[in-house]
Amino acid sequence: MGNISEQEFILEYNKTYGQMIRQERRKRKLSLEDLSSGILSRTALEKVEKGEAQWTKLTGDTLMLRMGISPEYFESLTSGESLERWRMREDICLLVYDNPEQAVTKLKEYRKIYSKREPLEEQFLMKTEVILLLHATARVTETRHQGRMARTWGYTGAKAAVILEKARQMAGCTVQKGWERHLEELCLSPGELEAVLLYSVALFLNNREDEAWELWKTVWGYPQAHGWGGRIMALILPQAAILGIRLAYASGRFSDSLAFRGISEGDMAAGGRKALELLRRYGCHCYVLPLLDALCGLDAALFGRPEYPEQVRKFREMFREIYGWFDYPGYRIWQGISIDNTRDAGTVLKMLRTFYGKSRESAVYDGGEQVVTPRHLEKIEKGTHKPSYENYSRLAKQYGKYGGWHMPLLETDSTDVLALRQRISTLLEYSDWEGAEREIRRFREMVDETYPKVRQELRFFEAAMKWKKEGALRESLEMMLEALHCTVPEFEGRDMKWWVYQREEIMIAGDIGNLYRRLGNFSEAKKWYEAVLFSIRQNCVKTDIYNYGYNVVIQGYSNYLGDIHAFEEAAELSEAAAHKDLLYCRINCSRHLFYHMAWNAYEIAAEKPERHKSLRPKWRKAFRISETMADFVYDSHMRALLEERKAKFLS
Repeated sequence: MGNISEQEFILEYNKTYGQMIRQERRKRKLSLEDLSSGILSRTALEKVEKGEAQWTKLTGDTLMLRMGISPEYFESLTSGESLERWRMREDICLLVYDNPEQAVTKLKEYRKIYSKREPLEEQFLMKTEVILLLHATARVTETRHQGRMARTWGYTGAKAAVILEKARQMAGCTVQKGWERHLEELCLSPGELEAVLLYSVALFLNNREDEAWELWKTVWGYPQAHGWGGRIMALILPQAAILGIRLAYASGRFSDSLAFRGISEGDMAAGGRKALELLRRYGCHCYVLPLLDALCGLDAALFGRPEYPEQVRKFREMFREIYGWFDYPGYRIWQGISIDNTRDAGTVLKMLRTFYGKSRESAVYDGGEQVVTPRHLEKIEKGTHKPSYENYSRLAKQYGKYGGWHMPLLETDSTDVLALRQRISTLLEYSDWEGAEREIRRFREMVDETYPKVRQELRFFEAAMKWKKEGALRESLEMMLEALHCTVPEFEGRDMKWWVYQREEIMIAGDIGNLYRRLGNFSEAKKWYEAVLFSIRQNCVKTDIYNYGYNVVIQGYSNYLGDIHAFEEAAELSEAAAHKDLLYCRINCSRHLFYHMAWNAYEIAAEKPERHKSLRPKWRKAFRISETMADFVYDSHMRALLEERKAKFLS
């Protein structure tokens, strides 16, 4: 790569993020007050747009989500404390339904440890409290009415009033006063709309059904009215569909009064199906099991296609099996922000310092001027101190890392370009070569190839086509190495496992390992796999948050372990990776990971016939899950591969 000049990084990351916010805000004709209301002051947002302010990931993601933009388009650096807060909130999410008493304890602990909280944090905590109140005080009975499952809530007036007041306070944490009357005019994120949905449930419990259904209808129509794409719609429509179906059948039959509000049973079924299709198209499992349960409780005739209810039941059984396998809660709540694209700033500084062989005493200087003391840097690296935006930038600059806390995956201020990049990646994953080539041509016309990450992306696309479409492995390997070194220095004389691999670098380095393996150079393949995995694991030591791409690299490493007949280790890694995959919204890797689990179990039994009887149920179950998951995410290429191998695993 050589020395990258600062001119190549003229679109400095923090400033690019701010430019993008300003551009998108103006495109939507939103004022500074519109976008910032409830979470930032007007002045603070103005500084964000100018690239002058330091902000938290929670706030940054919500600003983007309020405009219907995916935070997945960015990589973030944040403080150890922010990640610890996310980790603790995640623990609460996982406990709410399965262990509500422990969730209450965690909530109290969170409030005690973090007495100073953002409005969005407070809203999350109150949202959890409202759900716990609904869960704890409801007398839920299940009845059958014309083949449908229904739930009946039994609240006293006093309890319902308490829930309503708590829900009003919850929504009001970030939503301005009087929001009930003009919700559609406000700028809200999926998480805030979820708070509004819970408020509509509270209204319903207090016999204010007209208001409840009007709010529900507004939330349901909000994403489309505000021009959101499917990726963001998938973060709110499943919850809306679930609650809508539950309220519609709360009395054990479809509410007669809904017909007067223009809502039919068919509408509810269609809405539920739309929500499920969004989850499938974008490989998500947020609220998927409760949605599938709700759909299974509807009259099959409502869907118009006789095979659809059976498919829904098949998906439900699959998710029940997966969650049961890993003791994972099928009913949980979600925070609504992406975290696997985030790194701890202190860990990044430590890894870069180690990669370049610097002591803390030498790493604290920006040219001839000391930025912080060695002792202060040690605390930053441990995550006990948070560096200022200016100090982080000065410390990182010596390693060729410019800019600040939010980094677009490409040097661009266009969300259209970032969305197109995502589409190309998906087309390549699903082996749609014609579609990928068409979109790559469009991509070239929209980007500036003088920027390193843009050059890297284009070279990576070319290399992937050479490999997957043409089978030119050696040529693809050379192109992959060239792509990597657009942003990564030459490793000669340095331990490459200490490099801070960013999202695209993880994917490219993993593919370099895959290509070496395909070419029979196992020692080189092992070196690349283990270096990237070590780097990723270093980033998650404090928080147990695995970066995007971890599961993809594990698949390649598992194949390598299979090649050297280390099937036990491969099986353990694949199973652990499948478990980690569940922690995040996207489960795009699951179909591959379960196939790896089936393969490894089968091969272990082939080498150790005495284990055949105990392992056979495992590989059969894993293979069937892989088949159904391939159907769930519409991966026909994977499904065809599995069909070819079905006799081997299921006979």
